[in-house]
Amino acid sequence: MRIVYLDEPTYLPEWWRARFARLGDFEVFNDRPDPETALHRLRGADLAVVEWTRLTAGLLSGITRLRYLTLVTTSFDTVDLDAAARAGLTVAYCPTYSRQAVAEHVFASLLALIRRLPAADRAVRAGASHLYGPFLGLELHGRTLGLLGTGRIATAVARIAAGFGMEVIGANRTGRAAPGITVLPLQEVLRRSDVLSLHVPLDGTTRGLVTAERLETLKPSAVLVNTSRGALLDQAALTRMLTTGRLAGAALDDITTQGAELLRTLDNVILTPGTAWYTDTARSANLQEVYDNLVSYLAGRPRNVLTGPGRR
Repeated sequence: MRIVYLDEPTYLPEWWRARFARLGDFEVFNDRPDPETALHRLRGADLAVVEWTRLTAGLLSGITRLRYLTLVTTSFDTVDLDAAARAGLTVAYCPTYSRQAVAEHVFASLLALIRRLPAADRAVRAGASHLYGPFLGLELHGRTLGLLGTGRIATAVARIAAGFGMEVIGANRTGRAAPGITVLPLQEVLRRSDVLSLHVPLDGTTRGLVTAERLETLKPSAVLVNTSRGALLDQAALTRMLTTGRLAGAALDDITTQGAELLRTLDNVILTPGTAWYTDTARSANLQEVYDNLVSYLAGRPRNVLTGPGRR
C-alpha cells in the first residue's frame, strides 16, 4: 500500500511521519508541484494526502491507480469533485479540526477591528499616551451577530457570542435549526446584523454569494468578518463600500485580487493571511483527522467523504 503526501506539509513532525508510515509505504514531498509532477506522483500511489495542489478535471482524468485521497483542509474548492467521481476516486476532507480555532479568530479579528487595536498599538509605539479621540470603540454586548452558514464553526462562534451578550441570528440553505442561533431568511439576517460573519464553503453554488446588492442591505454601521474563502463575496463592491463609509469595517482572513491593492490601504480593515485555523491545538488535531480519515478508509468505513463510497 503506497501512500503519498503530495505537497509541502504545513506541519508534520517526525513522530507523525512514523505513525503514518505504519499504515503503508509513506512518502512525503516537500514542495508544491506543478500539475504534471502532481499527476506523476499520484499515478504511483494507492492513497494520497493533499494540502496545496489544485486537482482539476484534466489532472484527475489521468489518474488510474489511485483510489482514495484525503484533503488536509476544511475547504474543498481545490478539487473538481465531479471529475473525481468520474475517475472513481473517494475524496475526503477534514471538517472538524479547526472549529474552535476559527471561531476564536473571528472574535480576535473582530475586536481588533472595532477597538482599533493596530492603530492604537502604532500610536503608543510612536510615543502617544492617554490618547482617546481617534480610538472610540464599539462594545459587542447587546449587538446582533449574523451568521451566513450555521454549521460546525458557526455554532462555535455562536457559543462565544453568547458570552459577550450578543443576539445571534443566522441563515442556511434549508432553514434547519441550529443550536444557539435563531435561523431566519438571508435578507433578514443581512438587514438586522451589526456584525455579519461568513461560514459557508466555497463551491459552485456559493461563489459570489454575497453580491453587491446583498452588501447594500447591511447597515452602514455594520462590520463584516470573513474567515472563509474571499471568493464568497463581491470584494470590489466591499472595497468601494468600505472606502466611502457605506460600511463601517471588515476583518478578512482571505482576499481575492478584486480591489486588493486599495483594500490593503484601508484603516477600517483587518487582514490576516489565512491563519484563522492555525493554532497549536488545531494543527495537531488536523493531523489526527487526516490519519483517522486514512484509517477509516482502509477499514472499509470511510468518513468525511465528499465523493465516492460512504458519501452522505
